[in-house]
Amino acid sequence: MNFENLEVHLDELPDFKSVELNLVQKRYKRLIWINEGLVFTLLFALPIIAFFIEPVPLWIPIVVLCLLSLVLVVRATEIEKGFPLRLFGIRQYDIIYQSGFFYFTETVIPYNRIQHVEIKQGPLSRFYNLYSLRLYTAGASSGDLIIDGLDKETAQKIKAKVLAKTTIIDE
Repeated sequence: MNFENLEVHLDELPDFKSVELNLVQKRYKRLIWINEGLVFTLLFALPIIAFFIEPVPLWIPIVVLCLLSLVLVVRATEIEKGFPLRLFGIRQYDIIYQSGFFYFTETVIPYNRIQHVEIKQGPLSRFYNLYSLRLYTAGASSGDLIIDGLDKETAQKIKAKVLAKTTIIDE
């Protein structure tokens, strides 16, 4: 038995960028800001409350507030500049998702690797009528690919497409 491992030239590889990518729902950005606002309100309140409850040197709350302000600016930049980069695409054999401004990620998951798919909706997402699609492959417990900010129809269509591609019918 002869084993061959032929070389593949780069110009012969398919371009996965040729797929038209879709933006998640724009109202998802408001949901992100609400979550960040709640977190940062709590984080900013802690050093201020600590200053009044337990006497600490004045410089400690000031340094903490300055650091929190810096983190808030970075998060705000990530949200505003990174939101237009939250794109997903559906192709014949796989799903593509990309996100991030400072830390850009692009994930391509073939349908034949997907073991489980689910649609989730949290309490704030319910208010905005938004859903998350989670795709699981072997070995991951939190989902290998999570696409947040989808409307119900889109999430259900993608789930149906994935299930149709991953279901094996016994004959």
